[in-house]
Amino acid sequence: MSWLGSLAIYLALYVALVGVTMGIIAARTGSRRFLHATRFATYTTFGAISVASMVLIHALLTHDFSIKYVAAFSDQSMPTFYLLGAFWGGQAGSLLFWIWKVTLFTAICVYTNRKSYQDFMPWVMAVSLAVAAGLLVILVFGSNPFEGYHLIDDPTQGKGLNPLLQTPKMVLHPPALLTGMASMTVPFAFAIAALLSGNLSNAWVEAARKWILWPWLFLSIGNILGGMWAYEELGWGGYWAWDPVENAALLPWLTSTALIHSLLIQERRGMLKRWNVGLMIGTFLLTIFGTYITRSGLIESVHSFAQSDIGPYFLNLLLTVTVLSIALFIYRWKALQSEQRLDSPVSREAAFIFNNWMFLSMTAVVLFGTLWPRIKEGLTGQDIAMGPQWFNRWMIPLGLLMMLMMGIGTIIAWRRANWKNFQRNFVIPIATALILTPLSVGLYWMVRGQGLVSPNSLDASYAIIAIALCFFVGATIVQEFSRGISARRRMHDESFGESLYRLCMKQKRRYGGYIVHLGVVFAFVAFAGNAMKIEKDVSLAQGESMQIGDYSFTYKSLSDQHNRERVLYSASVQVARDGRPLYEMHPGKSIFHSSPNMPVSEIDIRSTPLEDVYVALVNYDPDGRRAAFKIFVSPFTWWFWFGGIILVLGTLICLWPTRESLESLRPGAGGLGRAAIFGGVVMIVFSPMLVWTVESHTSWGDARRMEQAPVAALIDGPSDVSPAQPEPS
Repeated sequence: MSWLGSLAIYLALYVALVGVTMGIIAARTGSRRFLHATRFATYTTFGAISVASMVLIHALLTHDFSIKYVAAFSDQSMPTFYLLGAFWGGQAGSLLFWIWKVTLFTAICVYTNRKSYQDFMPWVMAVSLAVAAGLLVILVFGSNPFEGYHLIDDPTQGKGLNPLLQTPKMVLHPPALLTGMASMTVPFAFAIAALLSGNLSNAWVEAARKWILWPWLFLSIGNILGGMWAYEELGWGGYWAWDPVENAALLPWLTSTALIHSLLIQERRGMLKRWNVGLMIGTFLLTIFGTYITRSGLIESVHSFAQSDIGPYFLNLLLTVTVLSIALFIYRWKALQSEQRLDSPVSREAAFIFNNWMFLSMTAVVLFGTLWPRIKEGLTGQDIAMGPQWFNRWMIPLGLLMMLMMGIGTIIAWRRANWKNFQRNFVIPIATALILTPLSVGLYWMVRGQGLVSPNSLDASYAIIAIALCFFVGATIVQEFSRGISARRRMHDESFGESLYRLCMKQKRRYGGYIVHLGVVFAFVAFAGNAMKIEKDVSLAQGESMQIGDYSFTYKSLSDQHNRERVLYSASVQVARDGRPLYEMHPGKSIFHSSPNMPVSEIDIRSTPLEDVYVALVNYDPDGRRAAFKIFVSPFTWWFWFGGIILVLGTLICLWPTRESLESLRPGAGGLGRAAIFGGVVMIVFSPMLVWTVESHTSWGDARRMEQAPVAALIDGPSDVSPAQPEPS
């Protein structure tokens, strides 16, 4: 079947290149015949890539080891879930998945806009197909997933997926990020179409508005799932360590967040035309740049499995897109002059602009911190590292300023604020922060904190400021909802719940955006709590206990389980508080025979809204009499994941289609279609939290999870391979 996959990607490359040519002709001549032909080329490219994707998935599921990619990233013992994950678990497969997403979103965009934005659409199709063709060139000539062995070299068994990737979250995290980066092609294509067509009105903003929310949504989901994976699998006790690959995914998220807000100003006031086009181009370039530094080996990362030899291909693509985009941007520079100027620095526009600068400052910090070690090594030969402390020194103050402006931007007046606006909108949020901050901090300290944490003065100051800002921003959101609901109830005979629902449905962007802000507030609650995190590295003999805060941890035993794929070592740790037994935790470590030098941690975490208890098995004696652990007690981490869910929910409200738009897609679509969409949305929103909760409270979240996996391996009978010997402590 590999021949069919190769044929499909060759066909897709050919049709995409033809489509680019026909799109340019359609845009320059206005020919409807060429416009229809370009649409056909778009759909055909998507169809060909879909066929190639299905061929690769079929090869993975049927263990067709005559294909090198299948042999390198799967084996016969892997469950179907991980076999599907192997599709994007390697370089060539992830690139094919990326192209499939680019063509999918392009095809959807072309279909939904088949009757609108006709002056933009030929250019949009040409630009999107050009991006797809650029990626297809890399796929065909640099990283073909259907490359096979010679007949005599066919292996009978695959190497299997990287052990670090064999977790449920890692099966979901890469496709979410790749979808976010791939779908950024569509709003980028609208911006370039505006430059190429010379139509620099707000039309491209209106057309691209929703398309920028989709990549932002998927980048958000991908970053949240990546944080969950790092928290549970890498054993450093946190969900973000400023690793270069994490940073590569964060960069386009930061700039696209700024863009979403600055587009509002252009829509409403006709300002920031140059800024928005430049920001859109920069955001798209960052998606390619992030892939380049991830795949090229330019930077060192815990995600070393992502590296490959296609970096030069991505560098050429990055340089080509950069030169062409900037040249076009400069060519239209004068025509992009804003229609309005800022009326007052005390206005909502000014707050949004200041917040944009905060996001770009954070982008600059992350970019500098990611690249400077490599730049300095090239210049001086000196090897340095920019650790979390360096990033936190800059990002915490910037994040707090961003939070402050988020609250101010929600309630300050457009054009020019005055004293009346301050009295009406600011008094209640400020009073809320001033009253509730000392009360809540004092109450937490008396009830829980003093027996648990001892933060330094700087961390405590940042945490208290963050809590104060959470109350301020939270109060602005509650105030806006309260006024909207009250107004509806005065005008209509509605219940509270009905008014809330109709308020969100009538003004999706406004109130969905407020819900997104609420998710950010919850995330900052977690950041404040994490400033008080305590950790200890301990070595315990069997039966020995140690104290962290008011928790007591007793090491009871170490068990091992051998099978054909791995050796699993699982410790039993009894947790008590104030002398009262709470539960037993089972951190572990898996040593795969295929990767004996890459032991995989199986962290056990008990997560509650108040605090997380986190235990990682670091090392152990061969006889299990003594073991070393890394233990954390981390207040309020649960709220980070909850805030992420709220953020996703708010974004989906913004994206929720109107009845008119649904009917335009499929005349006669009834309740069944809407119910299916609603059910899908609910699953998307709550799936990360469901996975997190299940893993936190069942054996799927600790080392015992690995005991359930080797069933498929044992079917073939006992192994003739000797298990790896445990690594002595």
